[in-house]
Amino acid sequence: MSRPTASLRSLALLTALTTSLALTGCGEREPERHPVAGKVSLDGKPLATGKVTFVPLDGPTASVAEVRDGVFQVDRASGPASGRYQVEIVAVALTGKKIPNPDVPGRFLDEERDLVPERYNLKSELIAEVAPGAQNAFEFALSSERPAGKKTRRR
Repeated sequence: MSRPTASLRSLALLTALTTSLALTGCGEREPERHPVAGKVSLDGKPLATGKVTFVPLDGPTASVAEVRDGVFQVDRASGPASGRYQVEIVAVALTGKKIPNPDVPGRFLDEERDLVPERYNLKSELIAEVAPGAQNAFEFALSSERPAGKKTRRR
């Protein structure tokens, strides 16, 4: 029986290495995720529907949860890893009006409006820390009132 040539050995080694790296993810492990849950209210009432997004500040993973009747929950498999997160909360409602569709001339779309002020989503001021072994239960009491001391400039 003949011995494998150097090129066949190199090919076998390369195949084994590639398979090993693919299975291990180049040595990086998926970070340990944690379940999170909580409540969201707007002006003292449970937020009917919406989304809560945990955007990493120093954590390695983002996570999104649906809000239903003021409650949200994310299981461990899709929850955030340990770390600090900016929390963005979004909810929209139909206004009952139709607006021109910018993509299809002559067609109309249902108009929507944001229910949650941008200081809780686009410019969120909300921070949450997810920790291993903690309950990771958060309560976000939102207000549609302007914060005291922040005034709108008029021209």
